[in-house]
Order: sequence, then C-alpha cells, then structure tokens
Amino acid sequence: MTTHKIALAALLVSGLTFNTVAQAQEQAEISGILGGGFSFGGETLIDNIRFWDGSSEDVKTGEGFWLDFGFRADFEEWALKSTIGYKSGGVFASNGDATFSRMPLTIIGSINNNGHLFGAGFTYELNPKLDIDLPDLRGTADFENALGLVLEYENNHDIWAWGVRYTHIDYDYDIAGQTFDGNNVGFFFNWYF
Repeated sequence: MTTHKIALAALLVSGLTFNTVAQAQEQAEISGILGGGFSFGGETLIDNIRFWDGSSEDVKTGEGFWLDFGFRADFEEWALKSTIGYKSGGVFASNGDATFSRMPLTIIGSINNNGHLFGAGFTYELNPKLDIDLPDLRGTADFENALGLVLEYENNHDIWAWGVRYTHIDYDYDIAGQTFDGNNVGFFFNWYF
C-alpha cells in the first residue's frame, strides 16, 4: 500500500513538473530527447540457462538495454529532464528467450556546470514482467510497479550527450511474497532536438 502512495505522489509531482516547465518555458530552452543505454546489475531471477555449446547465462533484474524519449528544460544553472521508455534484458537464443521488461518513467533534476550535469530523481517502472519461452520452461510473472531513486552524471555536447546512471530499485513479486534487488549501473547516450 505504501508503494502505491509513493507512486501516486511521484506521478503527481511529474504533473506539477510539467506545469512548472510550461510556466517557465519562456525562461528555459526546451529540447526533445531521444536516447538509449544499457545497464548491469541486479539480482538473478533465472540462473544457469544452458546452451547447446555448453555455455550458460542468467536473467538479472538490472541488466538490459533501454530506449526512451521525452524532454529537457535547460535553465541557466540547472535542468529538468523527463522521459518514458522501454527497458528489457535477458537471454536471447535461436530456440527461445527469457526476458525481464518494463516501462520506466524517469524525472531527473540536474545542476549544470558548463555542460556537466549532476542530477538526482526518481524512476517509476510500469509493468515489470518476466517472460520465459524456453524448450523446458515457459511462463510469465507479472511484478508490481516499482519506484526507484536515480543518480546521474551527463556530459552534454550541444545536441548529443553521454552519461552514467545509478538506479536503486526493488521489484516485488506479490504472488510469492518475494522482493528482488534491481539496483544497477547504466551507460547512456542522448540526442537532443
């Protein structure tokens, strides 16, 4: 229940953020964002998936790639960024897949120091889902929406940027009463238009 209240507060803040940005549009430079990245970390959901060549891989909660889009409002000394995207990671093989996917809504406020942005914010990850389609194992596990903390460094170069991000998040699987650590470190690239 507490998670739902926090999530509702985060969504309310995002709505207030959009109003604040709209009111300050004349004072800020508004840019669209198209970005993506990849991340490492998190707890293992499925381990030791074996391949024909004898190798094996795991599915972890924090690993994968993401694509996102949104906007950034640049003020003189700070910036506000809001994105929504798709993140997925797992094991991909010719005879099946095991993936963990979700849709992150992320809001980050940053201090701008000559194109070096140091930021913090929140991510609210919608519809986290584990999909398994392997020869000996099939199924789907739906997790609860998750709220997490994001710390980010971004190096901005005019219309493109690169950066590193730490996400602190947990995923609850209520059916089994389990919580999985999804903490991860990611690297990203953004194009601003």
